[in-house]
Parts: sequence; structure tokens; C-alpha cells
Amino acid sequence: MKQFRYPVSDPREWDAMRRMSPLRRLALRLRDARYRRRAASVEGVALSPLGAPPRPLSGADLPLVCVVRNAGRYVASFLAHYRRLGVTRFAIVDDGSDDGTREFLLAQADVDLFGSNVSYARSCMGRIWHDMLFDLLGRDRWYVNVDADEFLLFPDCETRGLRAFIADLEAHGAKRALAPMLDLYPPGRLADGVFDPARHEKPSDVSSLIDGGGYAARVEKISLSIRGGPRTRLFGSEIRMTKFPVVFVDARTQENGASIHGPLPLERNFTAPSAVLLHYKFSSESVREFQRYVEEGEHFGGAVFYREITQNSAFTPDLSLAYEGSIPVGPSMEFVRRGFMEDLRARAI
Repeated sequence: MKQFRYPVSDPREWDAMRRMSPLRRLALRLRDARYRRRAASVEGVALSPLGAPPRPLSGADLPLVCVVRNAGRYVASFLAHYRRLGVTRFAIVDDGSDDGTREFLLAQADVDLFGSNVSYARSCMGRIWHDMLFDLLGRDRWYVNVDADEFLLFPDCETRGLRAFIADLEAHGAKRALAPMLDLYPPGRLADGVFDPARHEKPSDVSSLIDGGGYAARVEKISLSIRGGPRTRLFGSEIRMTKFPVVFVDARTQENGASIHGPLPLERNFTAPSAVLLHYKFSSESVREFQRYVEEGEHFGGAVFYREITQNSAFTPDLSLAYEGSIPVGPSMEFVRRGFMEDLRARAI
């Protein structure tokens, strides 16, 4: 597997990764076929509207699909962030929230809320639900596809919206945008990273740091994959930290059988990062939340990546994830300057 330095120091480092031989493309299409055959059965899996039935999307709508559970502290910030970027409709599956998240979302005019008769694990960690939402809302259109703890940034997103970013992708013939998931964490103890929606606009106001280096980017079976950050540095976790948060969904697009980190068709997954996701995973609630994930065993591999962390005796409310390589979250173009993402506008078409 070809490995790249990440963040890149020279945008030209991505050129070798972009080049794909006809033989490589054929191999990926054959792998697509195998993954489609191994997709889990959707028989017995249902989504049902909670509240009013969903309204059809118009051609002008830009929808976001999401699975949420107990995000009551920051879900208003999540909605506000994506509304500012230009999302007009939210299609959200509530996975049994009991902290007021469901009631809050039901009161939002631009949210279509769904429940399911099966668990998160039975839905293949939400992949079946995502595919069902794409079928329900309509294919051959762009979607934002994120979790409620993921906050998307792209070049100059402070002054331009998702439609402009999508135009950049289309100009380069891209049908999805790859983004590293950069774990946010507070500058002091986890216990001090208290997000208060009455005082804070967004999670990065409190969990304001990310790792500035120590990542590895590799061309793997399903995508370009980036690993690293505080989970690797402190706990040895090798979890894949890339997603495709902006994606054109057509008849070939499918998560069931593949991965949220590398949906089908695979040949669309080998591109340089053109966005970043600020991933709100470390806060005053993390120790309790990670322990619950392990007890429930609903995440990948029975929550194996969370078990790695909770079994480490250092993972307590008094832990600080900050180190000499930590950097504060800055404006979007700072991520371009540091090499976390490229600005498609600067690349020749």
C-alpha cells in the first residue's frame, strides 16, 4: 500500500495517488461486485416517520442524512452549522434517544425524523438506514452524509456555501468529497470540556484543539485512508479516520456491504481530501459515553475501538489529551495552508 505524509507539505504529493491505471479500475469494479453480493439482507428492516410524513424534496433542496442518539447538548449547534452552510432539509434517524433529542428534532420544521424497528447494529451501523433514506428521498442528487458529532469545513466555508463547494467538485469530475475526521479535545482535562449550549455556539468553542501531525495516509482496499490523532497517539487505536461527507448519490451508490468510510462504487474513493470534519468525540461526557458504547456493543466489532480506550487506565475525567503538537482550530483556509485539505479552486481543471 502506498503511504503518504499527512498533512501533506506539498499538494503535488497527491498526484501519484490520483493516477489510477485501467487495471486498477477494473480490480475495483470487481471488488464492488463482491461487496454488493455480501450486503446484509434488508428484509425486516423498516424506517417509519416520527411525526409528520416527510415532504418530497424539490430540485433546489440540499438534504442531509444522519443517524443520531442522545445528542441533546449539541444538536442545535449541529443544525445551525449545516443551515449556515446551505442545507435545507434534514433526514434523521433517531436511534432511541432518551435525553430530549427526539423531542427537539420533532419541533424543527426542516427536519424529517424517522425511527426504526431494528437496532443500530442490525442496520449495519446505520449503513442500511442511509441507503433506505437515499431511496426514499431520491437519487441522482447531492447529499450531505454525516453524524451529529461531525462538523464539516471546506475552503472558505465562512463566506461561501455548500453549493459553491459542490460546483468545485463537479468542475473536477468528482462525485464525492473525502475528509479526514479530526478529533476535537479540550486544552485541559476532559472533565473541564463542558459544552453549554446556553454559552457556547459550537463544540470547538470548548474542545478547541486537534493534533497537528502524527497522521498517516495510505491507499487501501476501499479508499484513501487516514489514521492517527489522539486515539492513535495515546491509545494505539488504528481506526480509519476518513469519511465522504458530501456525496452525489446515484444508482451505483451503496453503503450496505461496504463501509461509511468507503461507500460503493470504490473507484470514487481515491482522491485527495477536499474538506475536513471536526469530530466532537472528546469532552466532559466522553468517559461515560465510551463506557456505554462498550456495554451496548452496537458499534463496529462490538465497539472494539472504544474498548481499546476504556481499558486504558489513563482514560479518566482527569486526562488531558493536549501535547506539544496540539494546535487550535482556526479558519478553514488554515487547514488548507497546513495541508489537511486541498482547495480545488487552486488545481487546474
